[in-house]
Formats: sequence, structure tokens, C-alpha cells
Amino acid sequence: MGKEANYIDWAVRFSIGVPLIDSQHKQLIAMTNELHNACRYSDISAKEQFRKTVHDAVVYVKYHFSTEEQIMEKTSYPEIVKHKKLHAEFVQEVLNNVTAFEEGKTFVPNHFVRFLRDWVLSHIAIVDSKMGNFLVELKKEGKLGKILMEKKSESSTEKQIVLAVDDSKTQLTQFKAILPMYDVFTCESPLQALEMVKNMEVDLILLDLGMAEMSGFTFLKHLQNQPKQRRIPVIIVSANNAEKYITASKNLGANDFISKPADPELLINKIAEQLTKP
Repeated sequence: MGKEANYIDWAVRFSIGVPLIDSQHKQLIAMTNELHNACRYSDISAKEQFRKTVHDAVVYVKYHFSTEEQIMEKTSYPEIVKHKKLHAEFVQEVLNNVTAFEEGKTFVPNHFVRFLRDWVLSHIAIVDSKMGNFLVELKKEGKLGKILMEKKSESSTEKQIVLAVDDSKTQLTQFKAILPMYDVFTCESPLQALEMVKNMEVDLILLDLGMAEMSGFTFLKHLQNQPKQRRIPVIIVSANNAEKYITASKNLGANDFISKPADPELLINKIAEQLTKP
């Protein structure tokens, strides 16, 4: 397939003023353009492209909505309930379309592409824009801080950001419970985490090794390829605690290693040790 004109072009009206969210919205627009181009062909390669992009959309909605909802929760966004309801409806529609596609049921690709386009034009340009205005106002008042990549002053009382990356929801919930002294963001998706460290000022990463989407080792390799991000201290928290895993982690840039289940006091001390290093 040759290069086709975009179905949707990124425009200023889609920006909500939060680099992390804008970056993820650009991904959705790119996926919508890919699906639109695939719909124009009937050959096997086009069908495979469509299949791949539909599955990318499933991954996208999981981590993008998780990111937005964590930000809304942390900033006490007044319309969070209504916003999360719209997210749930979108997820269900995407999953319904994926099921129909996989099971060979009645499925019209063009209809799905138009659904994604309408989401961009309505939800992102209107609903998310409203949330963006709320966040920008918080920024002006000095109440948003590092979510918008602002540097903390020495006198700042903002909590440091810990990014926990683990495909276990239970483990992520435990991290939040153990670490109320930090602003803990959680990611079930390592790909989401890589996107977040590019667009947020993360102070420390807690990382599992045995994840299905991407291993902790691969995550560390990606992190080390980014000059700014590789400076972020990483503590591995994993049940894979054989000496070879510990050594391999540290060779790839990890700063410390804690075996699961993590002792709360040990975890708190290890994090404090890394964050107080000059």
C-alpha cells in the first residue's frame, strides 16, 4: 500500500495543553488514519494491517484512559464520573467491534473508522478540551506541578512522582497503599510507562520483570537508549529473584532489586535511599 492522505490531521483544537495526553491523542489519530487506509484495499496485507491496528486500539484505550483517569483523580476533576462513563462506553464499543471482527460476524470496517473519527472530533476536541482547560487553570494557580512537566523549586512541597510498572493490578494497588508519601502513578502496560516517562517528570520507577507485553529487561533497554530517561532511578520489584536476574537487571541500568512480596518498610527505605542520592 502506498502513502495515503490522512483521514484526520492533528490540529491545534485537539491539544488540551498536557503533553502526555496530547501525545496519546496523536497516537489515536495515527491509528485511525492507518485503519482508514487499510479499508481502501481488499488484499491480505490490508486485512492484516487492519487486524494489527484494531488490536493496537485495544491496548491504546487501556493505557490512555488509565492515564487520563489517574490525572483526573489526582486533581479532583469535578466531572470525573461523567468522563469515566464515556470512557467505559468507548471501551465497550471497541471490544464489541474487535469481537465481531475476530468471530467473522457482521462487521463494517468503515463504520468502525468513522466511530474513531467521531470520537476524536467530539470527545477529544470538546470533552477532553474541557478537562484540559481545568488542568491549565490549576497550572496557572501553581496547583498542578509535575503532571505538566514543570520543574519543582527547592522550596516546593509537591510529592515526588513514583511510576509503578507491573501487569498485576493487585500489586499496583499495594504500591499505592504502601507509598502515600509519594504521588504514585501506575501502569499495567510497559509501553504506556515508556510513553509516560517521555512526557512526565518521573522521579523513580518501580519495575516488575515478568510481564507479558514486554519484559522488564526490554523496558530497561528502551530506557537506557533515552539520554534523559536513563537517569531515572529504577528499583526492580520481582519474584524472579535468582542471582542471574539481579545481575542482569543491574547490568541493564537498574539501581536496586527487591524480591516479591515486597516488605513495605524495605520498599520505603530503598526508595528514599535512591531519591536522596545527589
